[in-house]
Amino acid sequence: MKFKKAFLSLFSIILCGALLFGVFSAQSFQNTALADVKLSGVTGRIQKISEDFLEAINREKGGAEPREITENQYEKVYLGGYPVGLKLYADGVIVVGTESVDTSTGEVNPAAVAGLKTGDIIKTINGEKVNTNYEVSRFIEKSQGEDLQFEVLRGNEMLNITFKGAFSVSESKYKAGLWIRDSSAGIGTVTFCRTDGSFASLGHAVCDIDTKEVLPISQGECTNVNITGIQKGSSATTGEIWGVLEQEDTGEVIYNGNLGVYGKFDDVSEGQLYEIATPDEVKTGKATVYTTVENGILTEFEVEIISIDKNSEENKNLILKVRDKVLIEKTGGIIQGMSGSPIVQNNKIIGAVTHVFLNDPTGGYGIFASTMCETLERVSD
Repeated sequence: MKFKKAFLSLFSIILCGALLFGVFSAQSFQNTALADVKLSGVTGRIQKISEDFLEAINREKGGAEPREITENQYEKVYLGGYPVGLKLYADGVIVVGTESVDTSTGEVNPAAVAGLKTGDIIKTINGEKVNTNYEVSRFIEKSQGEDLQFEVLRGNEMLNITFKGAFSVSESKYKAGLWIRDSSAGIGTVTFCRTDGSFASLGHAVCDIDTKEVLPISQGECTNVNITGIQKGSSATTGEIWGVLEQEDTGEVIYNGNLGVYGKFDDVSEGQLYEIATPDEVKTGKATVYTTVENGILTEFEVEIISIDKNSEENKNLILKVRDKVLIEKTGGIIQGMSGSPIVQNNKIIGAVTHVFLNDPTGGYGIFASTMCETLERVSD
């Protein structure tokens, strides 16, 4: 250690003369790879060069690689924990089921004949974009049994399908024999909101209730929610927050995907600003979850982070356990509608609740808040 200090001093003196004539102003530096102190001006430059030189020597001798210092670059955000109503409109029309049509020659299933399947998303008909059930019905009824060209998304593959409606004897009109859905609505919880109004919520996707697939959206709206009650969860039943979505829109939804639902509020409710923790800052042990299980009352509850998976590319980075007796008594633990509830540790937002264990409502999964922050940044561009 004494040799290192002496070497740095000598090396600094030698370089000082060479650098002095190039000095015009002092400049501050952040922590370097080998020091936990802040350096400034020419001394900082010389110290850094010296350290880089020593690191090169250490590597040549097979020494340890220099320690990397990672800085938290995430913008400070407002804490969530309050409910949000989500109204999502599909990008296309989702096939959720099929049925036969009673024709003069017997039962015919037009969807089966054409090769349509549950989960398919009808994007266009005869080259025209369709986004509502009404638009599809109008095309079928006006077709008078002529072939229609459907552009259909199945998984990641786009298909061209020829479809022919069938004439229903009982209803005296052409029908498709399709059960389709063009929208969805529900309740989630906001994780955090940036100062510009953009927000992250849920930590997982809104999926179609029938197909279980992620609902691709063309647009969406968010509203305030009035919580009306709680269905308590148990090992046999998944609990749920009951609420009513208000009519007035409070913002827009811009993205629905596996890592959450993201959007932007028209107005920002200011409060204390929190840092977003990096994955390395998240530790096992005690933490706090913020959520709203009574109308208008944001409450904090104690949880424990049981394990951490930094390599998970999904929304299950954390396994957590509810330790708060008040929350367990009221809800049984984690219930539907709590998805997105922020988890705070050491005064930083570390994650959000995403899933509940089906056989144990006191346990569940969480996603890193940093992942949601990065996703919000990406989808907002």
